Amino acid sequence: MGNNWEINHVGMVTRSKNKILRYLQSIGVGISVGPQPLLPYIEGETSLLMYRKLHGDPVTNTFTPEIPGAHTFYDGESQIGTCQLECIAPGPGSFIFEYLEAKGEGINHLCFNVPDVQLETDKLIEKGCDLVFSAITGGQIVENYLDTREYGDVIISFRPPTGTWEKTWQENNLAYPLVSDWKFRGIDIAVNDLDKTVEYYQSLGFQNVQPEIVLDSGQSSNFTVNGQVPDTTTRLRSRLVEVGPLQYEFVEPLEGESAYTESLGKRGEGINSLAFSVDDLAGETGKLVDRGVNVVLSAKSETGDEFACFDTREVGNTMIKLIQAA
Repeated sequence: MGNNWEINHVGMVTRSKNKILRYLQSIGVGISVGPQPLLPYIEGETSLLMYRKLHGDPVTNTFTPEIPGAHTFYDGESQIGTCQLECIAPGPGSFIFEYLEAKGEGINHLCFNVPDVQLETDKLIEKGCDLVFSAITGGQIVENYLDTREYGDVIISFRPPTGTWEKTWQENNLAYPLVSDWKFRGIDIAVNDLDKTVEYYQSLGFQNVQPEIVLDSGQSSNFTVNGQVPDTTTRLRSRLVEVGPLQYEFVEPLEGESAYTESLGKRGEGINSLAFSVDDLAGETGKLVDRGVNVVLSAKSETGDEFACFDTREVGNTMIKLIQAA
């Protein structure tokens, strides 16, 4: 599952897309690149279908727009290294608005380009996942959302392969001189039960799972919490699951305080950081600290990965994690 997927974007719901775009740009993390281009107008049936609310109740306000035109998203995009962050301020009447009301701002889905949207949709439906949203223009699926929130609280969405129009836009974004050379690696997800979460993702068909890692402040070198060596022991266990070209790192706190413990306490399970590989961790850390961004967790894991998590939760409830490239 996911061998021929490509990442399109990471989706964040926010109360003000302009606020998160300005914030990320002000700290030198992301560059605002405007709304994303999707399909041009195609003659034929166009509809926006919302099948279920956040907690599974049917929605009946399906409609078909009467005025033809290009399919447009009222979004803003931030280019963070090779990651495209979609920022949406949803209005009432959709499950993503209910997500915003229930959990506050944050990332709630990852979108993948796939060769056959209907085929991949059917695979997850057969695994027990509900189709919660579908956008169609000119009879073609623009995007399908599948409810994969049972463990980890992350939604997967599918889009068809990118066309020339969108590819040109993406290439232009990456070529912008202020966009960093950070390589998007994946996401960190705080969970209450690591074993059940991994079993769930394996049941969906994601079989590439790396061995468990335990991060122990007493055993790991350079371990700091909020810039200080913790007075008490902090222990975390995690596993990486490959989902398409990305790594989902599921993290279960075992002991002590950390950003993952805080995230679970405030918002429950879900994505709490975007992870990137960088060529010079010390140099990138210095740049962010100089801009007023604090390091909330840093260490070298038992696999040798040296990383630092930065507190960029002021707007959007999402941290940035930088990992020293091999």
